[in-house]
Amino acid sequence: MTSTTVNYTEVQAELITFINKEILESEDSGLDIDTPLLAIGILDSLAMVSLIAKIEDTFGVRVPDDAVTPDNFQSVAAIAQMVDLRQQTNTESSIESPKDPYIKSLTDSLKMLESTGITRHKLDLPQQQGELHYLQVTGNTDYSYVFLPGVGNPSSSWGNILQILNGEQTAIAIDLLGFGLSSIDNDSPNYADNIQAVLTLLETQEIPQPWVLVGSSAGAIIGAEISRLKPQLVKALVITGFGFIQNPTTWWEYLMDLSESPQKFMEAAYYRSPKLTKSLRLLIDGVLSRPAYQSFLNEGGFEFMQSCFEDIKVPTLIVAGEEDQIIPKVDVIKLSEKMPNVKLDWLARCGHFPPSEQPQELLFLIENFLKHDCFLSS
Repeated sequence: MTSTTVNYTEVQAELITFINKEILESEDSGLDIDTPLLAIGILDSLAMVSLIAKIEDTFGVRVPDDAVTPDNFQSVAAIAQMVDLRQQTNTESSIESPKDPYIKSLTDSLKMLESTGITRHKLDLPQQQGELHYLQVTGNTDYSYVFLPGVGNPSSSWGNILQILNGEQTAIAIDLLGFGLSSIDNDSPNYADNIQAVLTLLETQEIPQPWVLVGSSAGAIIGAEISRLKPQLVKALVITGFGFIQNPTTWWEYLMDLSESPQKFMEAAYYRSPKLTKSLRLLIDGVLSRPAYQSFLNEGGFEFMQSCFEDIKVPTLIVAGEEDQIIPKVDVIKLSEKMPNVKLDWLARCGHFPPSEQPQELLFLIENFLKHDCFLSS
């Protein structure tokens, strides 16, 4: 990191150029110093990682956790003002040691979400010698959303949906074990460990019933098993970014091959892949190299993938991105044919992660299903 003082106007110009080129991938998007970056969704959790790294590397300031607030990042003008203040007050002795980029990105995104009214919680898991981290919003309690991310995706990946629901509907979003903010004594937890942890949360924290379980990618496995174990407590199961994998071993080898290259993985997972900056590459490398990423399907996981969607008796909605290159369309269709009481919807211009790429559209499909199709049951 360099140590230099830059003219306030130069900071604004540098930030506009960076956001245009690296985040919006545009020579001139019409962005100016007062464009509301957060309100119109230009800055999401991935973009924040790159932007903060840019600020620290280019302007010679460390952005501490307490500076990552909506007020400081609402516009280029606000960011430049924050940089100016940090340049005036920073000294070498006050500069913190850099954090693990994965943990730092989680902390930064959670700080932003907390300021919008989303609350953070940790549940002790005495039987598993660990703790489960989750986010929560409150609202109507006639049912509760339970958002289950894919392996490596944090609870903050549901942030846009949680903000929409805040004050309207009670909802929680969970961090899977082994990814920074949730952990157990075993540093290589599998799907069974995660199912046990989620059930402990749901059964001890009095999350209002019935539950609408929304599983993204491998989170769908956890949602399906809880639906099978506790059908009387589940209003509906929603599966996004997953299917009936007809050859799990071959599919897993393909996924591991993609994981060797962050660029390939992002291009396969997203319809519009985020710009892979140096800081984002470090973040993704950190996620894909964690033991929990490799161990999720250990101890019978491949066989479990073949059976976990059997005997599901709750109404089920499958939402798939038309441009998903992680889960083949044929496997999504196969899953819809395999399960009773199921509806299948497709999202255009969407890849493997609808909660991140099309949060409003995904929530619309879910709520429409709950209002008009959830009466389906055996």
